Amino acid sequence: MKTVLVVDDERWVRQLYRDAFEDAGYAVLEAEDGEVAIQVLGTMRADLAILDLHMPHTHGLELLTHIHRAWPALPVILCSALPKLFDEYAVWDAGTQVVGLFPKPVELSALLGCVARALSEESEVPIAVGAS
Repeated sequence: MKTVLVVDDERWVRQLYRDAFEDAGYAVLEAEDGEVAIQVLGTMRADLAILDLHMPHTHGLELLTHIHRAWPALPVILCSALPKLFDEYAVWDAGTQVVGLFPKPVELSALLGCVARALSEESEVPIAVGAS
């Protein structure tokens, strides 16, 4: 079973994603901010991370940079109510590690499709840009 780490400071968003991903057959780990996400990734295995960008403590872009350095093979999907953040250097520096960019509110079916493609056995996954 593949494991998805959901990092979002809003509990209801984490629960919404948890329900959708578990229904689709994935195991789900949760973190309410970047600091907790780093702790989770240091102790548990995740196959993909979904990051909110605007969070307290460790901003999502800082977390992305940390993940890019520490776990460069971990696919990442970014979600944000501020999609202008998708143009930040950290996003492009992570290169093909970022497999999806989704403005909030996220269309769950599109997010699930991006997760499925990223976790498939395909060698290259094109970046998915969701529509709100």
